[in-house]
Amino acid sequence: MDITVKSKFVKSSPRKIRPVLHGLRGQNAEAALVTLKFTNRKGAGLLYDLLKSAIAAAKENDLDSEKVFIKSVNCTSGPRLKRRLIGSRGRSKPILKRMSHLTFTVSDTLEASKKAEVKSAEKKVKKDTKKEDIKQDKVKVNK
Repeated sequence: MDITVKSKFVKSSPRKIRPVLHGLRGQNAEAALVTLKFTNRKGAGLLYDLLKSAIAAAKENDLDSEKVFIKSVNCTSGPRLKRRLIGSRGRSKPILKRMSHLTFTVSDTLEASKKAEVKSAEKKVKKDTKKEDIKQDKVKVNK
């Protein structure tokens, strides 16, 4: 069973949040909480609160919190607040205050998250083999 929890209009840019969430996919929810608690980034605190909310929602739906895994985590850009800063000689400089939308999907089965990990690993292997083939072709040409 999948449970989705969203947090919209978070006043932090997606660029600051995304590096924190990339390591969370496929992890046990309790282990991810510990990881987020000791991560020294602004986005970690936001994701920690949202993950706690997802675990609470899982308990409401009669899922064991120790067996809940993170199926997917998403951070998309939200609207931007447009402000101006007065510059020299009567000019104005634009300031964009960015917002984010966060989405957590937790599940009681690990199969879906493992499939996603396998697909990403296969993509990496394909890229690596292509790079190796190109390097080998260059070596052959040089000989």
